[in-house]
Amino acid sequence: MDAGSNYAFIWLVYLAGAGGFFLVFWPLTKWPSARWLSYIVRGAVLALALTPWYANSQDSVLAPALMVVLLDTITLGPAEAVRALIPLILGLMVGLISATVLYVKRKKSNILINNK
Repeated sequence: MDAGSNYAFIWLVYLAGAGGFFLVFWPLTKWPSARWLSYIVRGAVLALALTPWYANSQDSVLAPALMVVLLDTITLGPAEAVRALIPLILGLMVGLISATVLYVKRKKSNILINNK
């Protein structure tokens, strides 16, 4: 197998593993008494797992940003991990904002449905 097909295969395996994880994780975070918290936790974990970033600063190969941060911290030191930490934090912010917006929209639609 050449490098291009390995890259696509590795991403496919990673996304399949993430999908399997979320099939188990999603029902575990269904908290009726703290619905907003369940949306926030789901959005944060989705963002942490699925935000991509460049594996090497001189290359165009993408990898999960969380893995890049962890491996850069271990191998190159905390100063080098910042390059992947910034997009990871931005992805986390987008995930949390999206989860909050989705929660508010669903809550409004439930209120409208219950009032009819």
